[in-house]
Amino acid sequence: MDDVLPVFRLRLSLGIVWLLMATGSGFAKDLRIAEVTIATPDMLSIEIKDPNFRRGAIIELESSLPQPVGAWIAHDDTWGMVIGPERRHLRLTDTPPAELLDRAVIDKADGYRLNGRPAITSVYRKSLPYDSGFYRSSSGRSQTAAAMKHQVFLKLSHPLEPGTHTLSWPGDLFSETTFTYDPSITRALGIRSTQAGHSPEDQSKKAYLALWVPGSPSAGAIDFRSYGLARFSILDEVGSVVYSADMKLKSLPDAKEPWNGLGSPLIDYAALGERPVPVTGIETSGTSSITVPGHDFQTGERIVLQRLSGAEDAAAVFATVGAVSLETIEILDGQSALPPTVAPGATARRAYSANRAGTYVFEMDYSDWMPTQNGSYRIRVDGLGVSDVFQVSSDHWKDIGRSALGGLYNHRSGIVLDGRFGFKRPAAFVPGLNVEIAESILPLPFSSHGTLGLVPFEDAANSTWHNGKLAGADYWGGYMDAGDWDRHIVHLRVSRLFLDLLDYLPADRLRTSYGIPKSSEYLDPELYAGTDDLPDLLHEAIWTIDFFRRLQGPDGTVRGGIESAGHPMLGTASFLETLPVFTYAPDISSTYTYAAIAGSLARHLEAYGQPDLAAVYKDSASRAWDAAEAGFSDLDAFYADAVAGLVAGGYSDSDGWSEIRIKLKEEAETLRVVAASSLYRTTGELRFRTAAEERLREHWDLYLEKSDAAWDYINSSETDQGIRKTLENLFKSETALLLEAQETNTYPSMKHPYAPAGWGQGGPPDSGIAQLAMRTHMLTGDNAITGLVLETLNGLLGANQTGMSLMTGVGARQILHPLHEDHRAMGVQAPPGIIIYGWAPANAFAYGWIFGPSWSPLAEVGLTSQSQNTKVEPSRFAIPYFENLIEFPDVIIQQEYTVHQTIGPVAALAIYLDGQVDAH
Repeated sequence: MDDVLPVFRLRLSLGIVWLLMATGSGFAKDLRIAEVTIATPDMLSIEIKDPNFRRGAIIELESSLPQPVGAWIAHDDTWGMVIGPERRHLRLTDTPPAELLDRAVIDKADGYRLNGRPAITSVYRKSLPYDSGFYRSSSGRSQTAAAMKHQVFLKLSHPLEPGTHTLSWPGDLFSETTFTYDPSITRALGIRSTQAGHSPEDQSKKAYLALWVPGSPSAGAIDFRSYGLARFSILDEVGSVVYSADMKLKSLPDAKEPWNGLGSPLIDYAALGERPVPVTGIETSGTSSITVPGHDFQTGERIVLQRLSGAEDAAAVFATVGAVSLETIEILDGQSALPPTVAPGATARRAYSANRAGTYVFEMDYSDWMPTQNGSYRIRVDGLGVSDVFQVSSDHWKDIGRSALGGLYNHRSGIVLDGRFGFKRPAAFVPGLNVEIAESILPLPFSSHGTLGLVPFEDAANSTWHNGKLAGADYWGGYMDAGDWDRHIVHLRVSRLFLDLLDYLPADRLRTSYGIPKSSEYLDPELYAGTDDLPDLLHEAIWTIDFFRRLQGPDGTVRGGIESAGHPMLGTASFLETLPVFTYAPDISSTYTYAAIAGSLARHLEAYGQPDLAAVYKDSASRAWDAAEAGFSDLDAFYADAVAGLVAGGYSDSDGWSEIRIKLKEEAETLRVVAASSLYRTTGELRFRTAAEERLREHWDLYLEKSDAAWDYINSSETDQGIRKTLENLFKSETALLLEAQETNTYPSMKHPYAPAGWGQGGPPDSGIAQLAMRTHMLTGDNAITGLVLETLNGLLGANQTGMSLMTGVGARQILHPLHEDHRAMGVQAPPGIIIYGWAPANAFAYGWIFGPSWSPLAEVGLTSQSQNTKVEPSRFAIPYFENLIEFPDVIIQQEYTVHQTIGPVAALAIYLDGQVDAH
């Protein structure tokens, strides 16, 4: 089955100089120079990597161990952590790098020699993690850590001439290095282009030239116009120019971005080259002020305050300087409140404002280049260097869609993953095989993973909520979410994406085989007999819908999902879960949600000649609707057990029910319309039309499932023309706002202009925005919409300021260690097809347990001998937003993902683009 996994093997030898390192005495033995690139005509950029972790593995023992889960024991010549419900498995320790780059030495400009002469005038460096692992520390506890990659910029006294050069290193860190500079072969670090490629017919093909060099003049912003660089070319496999055009300046460093989701059109950054001044006192009564002996701040300047509350305070407070005196300054416009007292180690330094790029961004638009043949190509900035190789292929977007579908397959729960999409794993969460699932009386909306957030989800299996029953043997399946094992009702958003694609795509694309399993292979073979010829996309939709069909009770109600009573334990794989596992109690909102998707599936099954299976889902949807209606008419009775649990557990008193009831009713009212619209489109029954129109004729929006309600109503056979027109205009106006935001965005993005940055708004579009784009394009045929989709996906696949693909398995430089707990626990590579959240505001991931004292994995404070080798440099708050990607799994807001927020939408959009190829 390996042939179904697309291969994106780029011909790296064209653009990268790989260097062999000497291992003799006096030279680094394990550190490696990964790549030499050109940064500017007079600046080299060299990537140096600390050694990788040597990964441990999970081993099975002959008998159970007496030690508790999580304990470290000696095993042969290493350490192993006890894991698994029977304590018969060990997760052997990872081995951290034994040798780290001496940063103080690498930064010495006078220690370099170029061609035997002292030609290096300045050294700038950016150090970020790229690899990680966990192990037993010397104190006996579990500790995570990172290995770092270092981008070293060497400013030359004169522009580099084409030809062969020799570089000697300070302190004899490395052996003498010989490299060749050729502007038509050497990779230029600042070219930000797709690492995957294009379809020849893509109407938007863009790349960017952008470089930020920490500590260099102009706050690190590089203006390539000062070097006279103005044109770019496309080179084919043999280096011939097949296209040329002028670059254009897209954005200045201080160009405002009003739709960035950050609350201000510009961002505050810590200024590099500024001496931090110790903060010794804070006064918060009246006008806030701080004591900073020896400062030279001036009224009106922006400053940044850090470590105000001590070593574990890894956040920053940006503020404006008010009145100043010899030792104190007034604090104005602080972004957050100051603590009442100051801890030792607190500092203040100057700050400045810039946009998310923090540098000059030049656009290279080659959209009018229509390649006549598939093949490998590069972008050359004339007089500088080239991009990574990218592929042009008529199957490009189909291949990207297949990779993302593989990412979904690699998150299937309850089955053995057989490696067909590059990842193998035993079956996990199979009742009676490796887990027992308790029934809980806690409904999903009451939990911390639901609407109300009243009860920590970890409590759902305790004595207050456990009813003493075990769930049935068929409570398995669905998708694992991401860094957790949960399978929630919201995952049906993925199924909805694929059901809608069946309506959007031309017939020939519906016959595409993506290599995913047929429903009869894993699900009820009798129920799904004769369905193997259905489109693969329909089988993918069925996978999760069938899971929730099996969570439907005899009374028609549907449970909100299955979850473990805690986040995964470090080192424990999903198939060795030791935490209690439970299924949520049925709730009205989940039941309406299921009714909507089951009705939609029934409609599609009828269209594909499966009347018997369609009848099963139509009946299931009808029973869900009736059960939800009954519950909606008497919320007090429906949630009586849950309310009693709230009171008994001390989560709320009986007086709080009235407010809780209002919120539950509001959520259910919305999802009732979603279900009614779907069932009306499927059945044409007047009762569903009436239920839908009661709300659709009021003020309606297109947020997530509400968009489904509007779309199903628009596409029903008989509608109120006034409501229909209003909803169609709503799709058009929302999409127009999305397109308008691109006029000021430095890089294109499908993030909704009103959505905050972070937690799924960093890079990939969520399912709601993906649906908005596809649906409006279906209504209008506006090519600007597909243009934005192309630019967004290409941005995820390398055309961004980090120069990285945010999708595992795709690209020359790709995310390696997302927050995917199985690969971390198993000691193997992450599954292909994962798309991470991406960029987020620096303060949003200022986790003290990561960037805090000396015991933290990326410690920034503590003993210099430790932190100088572990900390991100420069300061996280000095790195521009679009540069500040921390490749460490526990930076959750960046490195996590979900099947419905990232993987599913990217799969759907790529497949949608593939379906548009013949239309252009």
